[in-house]
Amino acid sequence: MGKLLLVVDMLNDFIEPGGRLHFPAGAGVVAPIARLRAAFRAAGAPVVYDNDAHPEDAAEFAHWPVHCVMGTPGARIVDALAAGPGDVVIHKDALSLFDVPWAASVLRALGAGRLYVAGVATEYCVKEATLHALDAGFAVTVVTDAIAAVDLTPGDGVRALAAMAAAGADFAATEAVLATLS
Repeated sequence: MGKLLLVVDMLNDFIEPGGRLHFPAGAGVVAPIARLRAAFRAAGAPVVYDNDAHPEDAAEFAHWPVHCVMGTPGARIVDALAAGPGDVVIHKDALSLFDVPWAASVLRALGAGRLYVAGVATEYCVKEATLHALDAGFAVTVVTDAIAAVDLTPGDGVRALAAMAAAGADFAATEAVLATLS
């Protein structure tokens, strides 16, 4: 079963101060994700980025501030985690990359059987990507120190973790994941 690192929504509007939906905890996962990305690349395992880029008239903006608009700096992956040669970026206008009809096929074509999920935000796109990946037949490990919750309502992140666990997701810290790649 091939391993794949799925980096969820590490975009300027969420991570960088001044971003339209910036939350401070998001910046705290850049370093572990950078370590994971380097190790996956060194092991020859695919790295896929899920990019929440919206058109200017996105329906989501009826409920959220305008953010991550296609073609703007806010919709770019943070510089510290920029995609490199061989990496795949899947653009989506939804909570989950699996809402893109062909996304699961791309991951399978890359040889993925197990997805290691890292990124933001735990209770939104990380949770939805994880649940949809499990529904699509992938094994999923959520990298616990490489995700961050917004927690608009206190406990949202914890409830999201519980929902992912109930659906069959595994959990591991960065160090444990790195050990599986050596």
